[in-house]
Amino acid sequence: MTTPRTNWPLIALLWTTGLLAAAQFAKITLTLETLGDIYAGAPVPLAVSAVSVVGIVGGSVSGFVVARLGVRRSVLWAIAGSALVSLVQGPDMPFGAFMTTRLVEGFGHLLLVVALPTMMVALARPTDKPVVMGLWGTFFGVGFAILAWFIPPLEAWGGVRAVYAGHGLLLALIFPILFWALPRVMEQGVAIPNLITLHRTIFRTPRYFAPGVGHGIYTSLFIALVAFLPAAMAAPWLTVVLPLSNLSGTFASGFVAQRMPASRLSVWGFVVAGVLFALMAVTGSTIIAIAALFFTGLTAGANFAAVPEFSPDPQDQARCNGAMAQVGNMGTFAGTPLFALVAGSLWGIAGMAISICVLGAVLGGWAYAAARMSATLR
Repeated sequence: MTTPRTNWPLIALLWTTGLLAAAQFAKITLTLETLGDIYAGAPVPLAVSAVSVVGIVGGSVSGFVVARLGVRRSVLWAIAGSALVSLVQGPDMPFGAFMTTRLVEGFGHLLLVVALPTMMVALARPTDKPVVMGLWGTFFGVGFAILAWFIPPLEAWGGVRAVYAGHGLLLALIFPILFWALPRVMEQGVAIPNLITLHRTIFRTPRYFAPGVGHGIYTSLFIALVAFLPAAMAAPWLTVVLPLSNLSGTFASGFVAQRMPASRLSVWGFVVAGVLFALMAVTGSTIIAIAALFFTGLTAGANFAAVPEFSPDPQDQARCNGAMAQVGNMGTFAGTPLFALVAGSLWGIAGMAISICVLGAVLGGWAYAAARMSATLR
């Protein structure tokens, strides 16, 4: 589907839906301490990682699943299933059953993070595509920031059950709006290929995997820094401010990417963020920490904007988004345990963040250079 004009109202609706997808991570991350008390002795942090596990296993194939079902059906099925799971989720169920609900949520989350940006970019005219993908890249940070405001009073009023049921209710409320508003995009019913062949194709094709490499390295930073940096700096108010700073950078990236290639912006975001994390360690400045999160956000949005830079076809974009989901979930899964090893030490957290930024600049730079070369040769 192509369009001469950007459908901003529908794009805004899809982005709002993305906030509810982000809440699938945020609602557990921000109630982790309470869950630890409820399920004493259980490996509660795995409740965060459970959604990531689904993305790691099925991320690459999810692009073909979305292509086969159609973007509209994918979004609607994901919203319906996620709403049902959230409404029944609660601390009264055994930990094994609770983890099962998280795995089911993982399938819904995976479909959403592939289908939503695919539809958003299809609804935008070519000159607006970087801005639209930059906007999409803010969904995670905005979702965390909003929930950081609302979860404490909601949890104090009705416990974690109220938090999870509230999430399910919002999903249920948005379903009929989406059912009425969503157009049919990319509904060719393509066949799902052999999984080994699929992974070989994606990870041998730089234009497919390059944005995912940058995104995976970024995701290993975001949740972990929001979780551990405020305590290390004795500044709990950073729990709200860091996501806001991150999403500001992500939103800005769409406009910057109209003036320079998003692939280069991603690499420079890692470089500047690494320098700022080093300054943060030396000075202990919360202002520098906030600035560092802004530049990691710039990198996040640039990776999303790099998808249409290298893959103008919607089906190729779905494959790119699938690879981003898979590698991004690897980063989410690994980041929190890595930073937990140095939690409480500002120098330790800064050192880990600097190392990851260096990896992002080097490995991300290589992947994007390979993607540019392959695009030139095509």
